[in-house]
This record gives sequence, structure tokens and C-alpha cells, in this order.
Amino acid sequence: MDSMVLTHEALRLSAAERAQIIDALWESLDPAEQTAIDRAWLDESGDRLRAHREGRLVAMDGEEALRQIEAGIGK
Repeated sequence: MDSMVLTHEALRLSAAERAQIIDALWESLDPAEQTAIDRAWLDESGDRLRAHREGRLVAMDGEEALRQIEAGIGK
């Protein structure tokens, strides 16, 4: 299946179904590469937590964030 067709079809799925696909793809990555990505996300999440605690980043409810994401995808 062409990647553009696959992407189009995947975007028609619910947020939960897309998350399942993301998880499956994530776990299929090369373990060495995945370790580097995990480390980068750990660093990023630490930076975001610091920014939130310092008032430089406003938190958003997860359900609201998903609504906004889905609204943006539907455009």
C-alpha cells in the first residue's frame, strides 16, 4: 500500500485507533534508535515540566488537547 494512501486511511481512524498504530510503529523501531529517541523525549519532558513549574508553559486537559487535535485534522 502506498504511504500516502495509508496515511489518508489512518487519519480517518479514531484518536484511540491512531494511538494504537503509533505504539505499534514505535515498538518496531531499531532498539538502538529507540533508546536515543526515548532519551530525547525524557530530556524534552524534563524541559517542559520545568517550563510549567516556572509559569512559562500552561497545562491543558488531555481530553481538550485531543479535541483540538481532532478539530485541526478535520480541517
